[in-house]
Amino acid sequence: MQRTDLWSRWKAGQSLHEIGRAFGKDHVSIQFILAQHGGIVPAARRRSLLTLTLAEREVARHGGRPQYRASEADQQAW
Repeated sequence: MQRTDLWSRWKAGQSLHEIGRAFGKDHVSIQFILAQHGGIVPAARRRSLLTLTLAEREVARHGGRPQYRASEADQQAW
């Protein structure tokens, strides 16, 4: 949520100092975050169309029903 706010403030033309004050951070910290992406908002992460959903997970491949955890398999897929 804060990253979205940071990028919207940057896009609106606020200075590093203004953004830093809004988050209680030094402007250098804000500059570091922006520089990591070249000042361009990073694309939202999206799940590949090839990735199985939680409902589609393959149980036998991960130790059968006694050991399988859909949420763990989903995290590994991400």
